[in-house]
Amino acid sequence: MTKFGRVVLVMLTTLLIGGAFPTSASAAKWHKGSPKALRGNFQAKRTSSAEGFGAAFTLIKSRFEMGVSNMPVQIMSHLKYKKIGKHLYRLKGHIAKNGFILARNADYAVYRKGKTFACVDYGYYKKHGFSKVNHAKQVKHFKNGGPILKRY
Repeated sequence: MTKFGRVVLVMLTTLLIGGAFPTSASAAKWHKGSPKALRGNFQAKRTSSAEGFGAAFTLIKSRFEMGVSNMPVQIMSHLKYKKIGKHLYRLKGHIAKNGFILARNADYAVYRKGKTFACVDYGYYKKHGFSKVNHAKQVKHFKNGGPILKRY
């Protein structure tokens, strides 16, 4: 067998064996924790003068905290996520009981592009997308007061 024939045989064998075994990487796979692209502190504008501060979101590797003025903080742990679109993730976890917030499993659609962040229930997202959502901005420190978001 010539040198060219051996090279062709090796290439065909490599293609056949390599194509027979699927790769384990998949964008539709559920991953533990939270994606690095979403992590940080975010704060939305107030929606009424009765609120002391706008909604605050903190996302770290193992926990997602949501705080709305005059309400107990919702702490979601046991996180897992799946990428469902460009800059868009589906985040699942368990919210612990805190005050009158009952323990439950939660499922959110979370959007982040640059310093803009939005979070809604996944069921709402499936029907309406991110319409009528108060988008938050990335912050280093949470602020009290601030402007009120006007809706017309």
